[in-house]
Amino acid sequence: MTKPYLALGLAGPHLVELTTNHQLLERWDALPVAFSVLGIDRIDGSAPAPVTLSSSAVGATLASATKRGRFLIAASPQRDHPYNIARRVASLAHLSGGRSGLLIGVRDAYAPEGPKDAPAWGGAGLGGGAPLNAQTAYDTARAVRALEQSWPYDSIIGDRETGILVESNRILHVDIENSFSIAGPLNAPAPETGASVIAWYAETATDRPPTSDDTPIELILGAAGSVPVVALGKEPPVGQFAGIVLRAGIEQSVSELLDAAERWLADGFVPSALGGSLRATLNLSLPAPLPSTARAAFPVPQPHVSL
Repeated sequence: MTKPYLALGLAGPHLVELTTNHQLLERWDALPVAFSVLGIDRIDGSAPAPVTLSSSAVGATLASATKRGRFLIAASPQRDHPYNIARRVASLAHLSGGRSGLLIGVRDAYAPEGPKDAPAWGGAGLGGGAPLNAQTAYDTARAVRALEQSWPYDSIIGDRETGILVESNRILHVDIENSFSIAGPLNAPAPETGASVIAWYAETATDRPPTSDDTPIELILGAAGSVPVVALGKEPPVGQFAGIVLRAGIEQSVSELLDAAERWLADGFVPSALGGSLRATLNLSLPAPLPSTARAAFPVPQPHVSL
């Protein structure tokens, strides 16, 4: 039987604690876990904690202040339009060298409710909006995946002889029409390590994501997924799982969580190699690129006339 990997779940107060304590941050960075979920309480149905930090802001801090630790940021279309989520996801992948990914949720416990008829994204007061349900969250994941792939990394060629810096004809429109209307492309190139890992949280079978042939969901966390979430102080579930997320409650400290993780790693869980991309650590293949029929955003670049 293959032994599971170990991951960590951090709630709002833990993000504050981790980013304000250099010793804890060094200890976290040296722990051989597969990844940590930053702000898991945003999307797992928990009540809001007294304090929290933006999941993506903490991700940016960890990406620049550490060299080995991997993480998923938690996001929901309740607060953010998928284009903005995609920009953050791509930026974090560049900053972290592919050590980051995204955990999509239907609701964000810390986000305000939007208009009754369009609670997803509509709360920003900029028009539009969508129903706040699993389909909208799934469409968000599909948009993030397509947008992050819309500007291929290897299109940046920096050819000094011709003066062509980017093969801009390879930058593609995403042309999405579902819960959201997006032409694209993203205004940042894809990460060198490839499209970021996208995970989903599902506590029950009814929470699982919709299905499609081109699903962007590569990992399902929660009791209805291949990576259950276990509260700190509880025993690991019986059964064969790809991994386990050990989650601290808001009354428990990051130090207590790291202590428990060290004990679990010494007692049956597979240590994950330090550093390296999240995709490689989880042994996930790269997703298929955008279809060849996608519209080019720009014409074929021509050599600079002065060269």
